Amino acid sequence: MKCFVWRVPYSTDRFTDGTSMFEFVRDELLNKKILRQGWGVEDLRNGQNAYVERERSKGNTNYQEAVNRFNILKPMLDIEVGDRIVIPKLSLRDSESIPGKYFTVVVCTKVYDFYFPYIRDWDFSHFIEVDWSKEKDSTYDNNAQPYISEQLKDYGKAINRVRNTNLTNAVKALMPELTRQ
Repeated sequence: MKCFVWRVPYSTDRFTDGTSMFEFVRDELLNKKILRQGWGVEDLRNGQNAYVERERSKGNTNYQEAVNRFNILKPMLDIEVGDRIVIPKLSLRDSESIPGKYFTVVVCTKVYDFYFPYIRDWDFSHFIEVDWSKEKDSTYDNNAQPYISEQLKDYGKAINRVRNTNLTNAVKALMPELTRQ
């Protein structure tokens, strides 16, 4: 089992139709069990060159920025069925529909996929499918999981592979019934 930290848009950014990006991603997760990520109109499986070329063709990204975006998103390709994904500042509880001091842990059920064009401003086409029926939803102040909460600040990119064994084990301990042998 691997562990990842997946950040969603927490800002007040909105699509051109006025929809909050955070609410959109949360609703997709809650209603479709799809965890989406933005940045790009090219399937990551086509490789860095194809991604960079497509990003640059949009006219608002220079070469290095496009390479950086690809490298930030690339860990999505390493997520396998059964891997745990920690989503900081997101709760699936009805009363917590804004970013806050909590995190949710979900399990990957279907690996990376890409659907373009997506309906939201040609973005958020990268996704994985997850199971949150056994999700663990904790507040940062929850004394049972202070270690996880404390470590999340070290993972600031959109997609982060967790290499800290202690953090992976702490996440694994939240969902022992799903741990692969």
